[in-house]
Amino acid sequence: MNWDTNAERDQAMLDALPSHIGISQLFKAQPVTEGGQRFVYLEASNEARDYQNEVILAQALADSADYYLKYGNLDLDHYTQIGKPNPAKNWPGIPNYEWFEIGRPVDARIDGKRTFVKGHISSGTGPAAEKANLFWSSLTELNPPQVWYPSVGGAVLEKSTAIDPSTGTAYPVIKKVRWTNIGFSKTPVNPDVPEVSTIPIGVLAKSWSAQGLDLRKTLSAGYGTDSATLSGGSALRQGNGNNAGVSNGGVLDYWNFRDRFSQLVMSGEVSHGIKDMVMEAASRFGLSRSVAAEYVERFLDDLQRGMQERKQKEST
Repeated sequence: MNWDTNAERDQAMLDALPSHIGISQLFKAQPVTEGGQRFVYLEASNEARDYQNEVILAQALADSADYYLKYGNLDLDHYTQIGKPNPAKNWPGIPNYEWFEIGRPVDARIDGKRTFVKGHISSGTGPAAEKANLFWSSLTELNPPQVWYPSVGGAVLEKSTAIDPSTGTAYPVIKKVRWTNIGFSKTPVNPDVPEVSTIPIGVLAKSWSAQGLDLRKTLSAGYGTDSATLSGGSALRQGNGNNAGVSNGGVLDYWNFRDRFSQLVMSGEVSHGIKDMVMEAASRFGLSRSVAAEYVERFLDDLQRGMQERKQKEST
C-alpha cells in the first residue's frame, strides 16, 4: 500500500498493532519475582463491552480500588465469591471454596479507560497452597504457558444505560461497584482484555518503559549484547538465516538484526517505546510485523538475561 506521507505510513503501522503488544504478547520468558515472592500483572478491565454486553467504567473501579486492595483477593473463576453455602437458595456451596483463593492484590492503577493490577500469588505447602502452586506452575513451567484471563468481581451498586451510536441500541453501564475480587479463568469475560502476565504491563511496567530503563546506557554497559556473554540456546549463533526475514534485498537473521538494532538504539535513532521499536524494526529492516515483534522480544529478552547474569556475577 502507498501512503502520501511517512506520518501516514507510521500511523497505519501503529494502528495495526494491538494495544497490548508491548507486554503480554512480547514478554513470556522470564517471570518477575521479588525476594522469592511470586507476582502477576494484568489488565483487569477496560471500557469495552464484555460478553454480557456490559461496560464497567474505569472510574467505578478507581473509586473502589482502596477497598479492593484492603479487602479483596485473587481466585480461580470467582469460586471464593460464589462458593459459600446459601441455605435460603438451597445452594450447598462448593467444598473448600476458600482454597480457590490464590493470592492478594498489591497495586491497582488506572490508565485512561484501563485498570491494571499487580497481584501477589501465594506460595507454600499443603492443601491450601495447592491451587496457587498449580496456577503459578502453569504460567512458568509449561512451554507454551497456559493462558489465563482476568475478570473483575464484586457488588454492583449503581447502573445506567448508554446508547450505541452505530446501532442505536442501549447497553448497561456499571457506574459504581464494591470491588472485592479478580477471578482467573480459561475463557475471557471481556474479549478486549489480554491474558495474565508474569511480566509488568501497562502503567505497572516501569522497568521496561522509556522512563524506567535507559536502553542506551544498558547496552553501553555490555549487558548481553555480545553473543559470547549469553547462555543457553541464545549463545548458539546461527548464520544460515533459516529463521530469517528478508531485508533490503538480503537475508537478515536474528543475530544480524540484534547487532544492527543495538547500534540504532545506542545512537538514539530508535525510541524506547515497545510499539516504536517494533514499528522501526519492521520499517527499517523490511520485516513483517510478526517477525519484527519476535525479534524485538528476543532482543529485550537477551538484554534482560544479560542484566540478570551481570548482577549475579557482581554479587558473587
